[in-house]
Amino acid sequence: MPEYRFVQLDVFTDKRFQGNPLAVFPEAQGITDEQMMKIAREMNLSETVFVLPGNTGKKNSDSNADVLRRLRIFTPTREIPFAGHPVVGTWNALAREGVVPLPEGGTGRTRIHHEVGIGVLPVDVQFKDRQPVQVVMTQGEFKTLAEIDDPHEQAELARALGRLREDLDESLPIQVISTGLPSLAVPMRSLADLRDVKINSQLLGEIYTRHGGTGALVFARETLEIGNSRAHARFFAPADNIPEDPATGSACGALGAYLVHHGALELEPQDGRFKFVIEQGDFILRPSRIHLDVKGDTRAVKEVKVGGASAVVAKGEVFV
Repeated sequence: MPEYRFVQLDVFTDKRFQGNPLAVFPEAQGITDEQMMKIAREMNLSETVFVLPGNTGKKNSDSNADVLRRLRIFTPTREIPFAGHPVVGTWNALAREGVVPLPEGGTGRTRIHHEVGIGVLPVDVQFKDRQPVQVVMTQGEFKTLAEIDDPHEQAELARALGRLREDLDESLPIQVISTGLPSLAVPMRSLADLRDVKINSQLLGEIYTRHGGTGALVFARETLEIGNSRAHARFFAPADNIPEDPATGSACGALGAYLVHHGALELEPQDGRFKFVIEQGDFILRPSRIHLDVKGDTRAVKEVKVGGASAVVAKGEVFV
């Protein structure tokens, strides 16, 4: 009976039992597509990652570097082309296994390239004393794909969130945004309104899928913490059997770009880059902190990076 080992991590946190849980299968050669789907359903986490060998003949167009690994990412219901916390957590796990070359002296940054469903992208792994402390992923091109500007549809969306239309922040648009995986960005007026969201799963799923999203990213610019935090977010994907995701790197990456694009940050850029934190997970007792690095301005967002820490929680084998 074949067996495949896995590592489970909590991502976008350095503390166990916080952040977003992730299962990683570091050596997934031999697992069929059907088995991957069954394993993802069995793990029953928001995502499970299967790591396959990279294609050394496939070069990154920017650096001409080899592709170190290929990642396949599954929710409990389907394979998706891209996601944030799976990338950050997977490369933390692989760095611990020696897949990522250490920087000289064991402290510093190593850049590698990997392949996901949207293409070949760079990943930066920061080490301290030979251990990975942060993984920073570069995401895809920021795009605005759709907008809900009809007042009746806005009221319907508010109802799906258990709120009133007046609880929405009318100074920002409700848009489907993407840096690789589209989500519906819904601005709320206050942190209290965000806290009190009670979703109607069927209605919310119908609304965001109707507009091409894979989930609803509901956020407020009011935060729990002072300092670098600039938004607090909650992510709901009931159509994928994810009632609420504790940390959503792909959606928060797009949100970071959205905030820059709309001039919604009370923050001065450093060398053309906005660096800040998005909070998530606190209202479901899984605090997560997602670090954003966005290059650009209201005219154009040129690059989006998302980073964070991960903590190993469990290891084991699955029999297929």
